[in-house]
Amino acid sequence: MFTVPVLDIKSDPLDVLLAVIGYRLSMLADSDNEDVKALFADRKVTIELASTEADVARYYSFDNGTFSQHSGHAKAADLTINFKDSMTGVKLLTKGSLPAFMTAVQEGNLSIEGDYSLMMWFNKLAKHIVPAVPEQCKPYIQQAKPYAYKAQKFANHWLGVAKHKLGK
Repeated sequence: MFTVPVLDIKSDPLDVLLAVIGYRLSMLADSDNEDVKALFADRKVTIELASTEADVARYYSFDNGTFSQHSGHAKAADLTINFKDSMTGVKLLTKGSLPAFMTAVQEGNLSIEGDYSLMMWFNKLAKHIVPAVPEQCKPYIQQAKPYAYKAQKFANHWLGVAKHKLGK
């Protein structure tokens, strides 16, 4: 049985996303998926993702097939990815594009320190994070999409109104 460890999670969108990614990585570490097992095997690394501006930091430790996540900064990370702000981190992580990360580095929206080859390895692992949608669920998702777009437009409108009222 899979149990969820209690973690210190801030209400910041980036920290929530990083915690969810960590939970999914925990599930993958315990799975029988041979491709994932091969990625986890023979790795002893720590990867930290953070945003200094948002005061968010979380790190993932991979230790020869085992995985753990922690809130805060790692004592010694093999790779550190620091996003300019929380929403930049969320957008880049949900996009899941390595070229987008490199563009963000060039634009100054994130910095990377440490072993760059771990970016490639983590990108391979990230492809397993989002589970496949079962065929029988796909028609329901297609039916829900127009409502999600309407809700997004509605939310964007009212966020714009609130920002205007707050002078932002």
